[in-house]
Amino acid sequence: MTEPGNTRGTAYGDDDAGAGSTPWALRATADPDTFRAAMGRVTGSVTVVTTRHENRPWGMTVSAFSSVCLEPPTVLVCVNQNSVTAEGIHRDSRFGVNLLSQDQVPVSQLCSRLGAVKFIEDHVVDDTDLPAEVDSPVLRDSLVTFDCEVAEVRPVGSHLVVLGQVRAILAPRSRRPLLFGQGTYQKGAHIAAMTEAVA
Repeated sequence: MTEPGNTRGTAYGDDDAGAGSTPWALRATADPDTFRAAMGRVTGSVTVVTTRHENRPWGMTVSAFSSVCLEPPTVLVCVNQNSVTAEGIHRDSRFGVNLLSQDQVPVSQLCSRLGAVKFIEDHVVDDTDLPAEVDSPVLRDSLVTFDCEVAEVRPVGSHLVVLGQVRAILAPRSRRPLLFGQGTYQKGAHIAAMTEAVA
């Protein structure tokens, strides 16, 4: 990974910039390591995509998730083409998107381990407790789960960009979101509360 201050391949001027210049922590061309370091600064919700593998629920943490449109309700996720999750999406044309709460750090850690076995039976809602229209595994204690049917898949580099049409939405009682950024788990804060504290 590119170390802070590394100017290898820089395209932004002289290395010995004068006083008053911005002290860039990242200052390089867009090579993969620098891009990874830069994206590590993004703080966002922890998202786990759920599928099935060997007829068992399987989960994988993804860093790319977004809503796409309201009509029809559609979301987007990106998964590695060589992952078990990609295999399940291709096979079943269904997947779940679970936005995690602060009560789900253990399942987040399990599903984010590269190359690990990610069966999640101990963390999902029993099928008998789910509405009949829900097909994908649902992680217990999530903020919300979107049960999706594949609408379109596009390969981009090492990953698949998967558009999913939302077929069902499950949201239990309100919980606090689990966030991740700067290489660590984080908790959100209400801006109003922060403003009052400063005042």
